[in-house]
Amino acid sequence: MDHQQHPQPQQQRGEASSSSSSFSCRLLPHGGYTLIPATLSTMAWVASLAQDGCDYAKLTGPIVSEMTTSSSSSSSFPYLEVGFNAFRAPVLKSDGTWVVDYDSQCLQYDPLYVTMDNYWTAAKLAEFLSLVFGGGGALFLWFSSCFVFSPATWRWAGYEIATACVCQCASFVWFRTAMCRGDGDRCMLFFGSRSDIAAAVFWFVSAAAIFARYPTPGAPKDPSSGTRSGRGAPEVVSARDEEE
Repeated sequence: MDHQQHPQPQQQRGEASSSSSSFSCRLLPHGGYTLIPATLSTMAWVASLAQDGCDYAKLTGPIVSEMTTSSSSSSSFPYLEVGFNAFRAPVLKSDGTWVVDYDSQCLQYDPLYVTMDNYWTAAKLAEFLSLVFGGGGALFLWFSSCFVFSPATWRWAGYEIATACVCQCASFVWFRTAMCRGDGDRCMLFFGSRSDIAAAVFWFVSAAAIFARYPTPGAPKDPSSGTRSGRGAPEVVSARDEEE
């Protein structure tokens, strides 16, 4: 006769329920506080994507005429809208004012007149990394509205957002490029750079909110009674622990 003991059905159901509940999704297990950094990080990511690639700064100076030598316009351009990858020239209206047609395509830089130096390369890399860390961190934070984050996981999300903020600030070394520092040449803040400033601020505030407080997860509701079970975050319980 086989005297091997088999697990009781009730014990098996308890283990399965405990194991599955640790990965269950419930609305705002940490409370509404997690929505603050998640929303701020998303706003920062959207702000950093708002530019179209050739509206980062406004360029003035002698280099403007050099960059537009191949233009069919008979008038000299007073300024150019420049970005990391291209630039855009304004259009002279009949009333004598210069306006920018944002439906027009951006123009590629001519390497004969524009040198993409180390500052330029570093700025583009920093801008890319800020989008990667910031976008990934923002998406990761939204999972806290459904799943329980441990304190270490919560801090890791803060490190991602803080890295995005640092990289976003580092991208402003682009204003040290040779194009912006020539004799009489000047680059001024414009839509794209101002959007990046807003993104850096949003990411900084989001990271500060993460490191300032870890929102302790509340006790899940008891599905049988509809009330709080009084327990903390669910944990996986092994059969050995139950026997002891």
